[in-house]
Amino acid sequence: MLSTIFPISCIGCSKLDEFVCHQCLAGELITEQGHRPGFRFKSGFHYEGLLASALGRLKNQNEYGYINTLGQAFKNSVEFDPTLETLVPPSTNAAFRKRGFNPAADIAKKAGFKLSSKLKRVKQNDSQRNLDFRERQLNIQNLFELREPADFLIFDDVVTTGATIREIIRAVDDRGGRVAGVFALCSTAPKGANC
Repeated sequence: MLSTIFPISCIGCSKLDEFVCHQCLAGELITEQGHRPGFRFKSGFHYEGLLASALGRLKNQNEYGYINTLGQAFKNSVEFDPTLETLVPPSTNAAFRKRGFNPAADIAKKAGFKLSSKLKRVKQNDSQRNLDFRERQLNIQNLFELREPADFLIFDDVVTTGATIREIIRAVDDRGGRVAGVFALCSTAPKGANC
């Protein structure tokens, strides 16, 4: 009924009643081991084309249906331990006011990660967009604090230079915790990450 009033169609092939259909997602799937200076991670997709468009619609146009689609696609393609607490970068105040939700956290929850509230943002930072590798690292220096140590997974929606992940790893290390795995819905090519 609702799809009659507000029709949706796959952004890849225009199939009705799906934000991104299974066939289009399957064509984008990479599930590869990536690396950035200081850590390795598993990614489900490249951040380009279809996935960049889907995340853009979710983040900038509040098209919430992409949360279910992307979370389920990640869950079906990448193995992880769902019993470990998962740290997701908390949104800035400005981003949360604009959207009213944290896209990475909502996707992680739909993917089956056990979200932790032990990671705290202790200061606000400028947007990472349009910053190079060095500027991104400086922009988020000492940005997060861990409330108590444990074994954690880390999940982010997009890994570019890896600055945010390295900052979370630093916060975990400083409190004597351990990072058992790092995951991302999407990642840029290493060239795009300036590494």
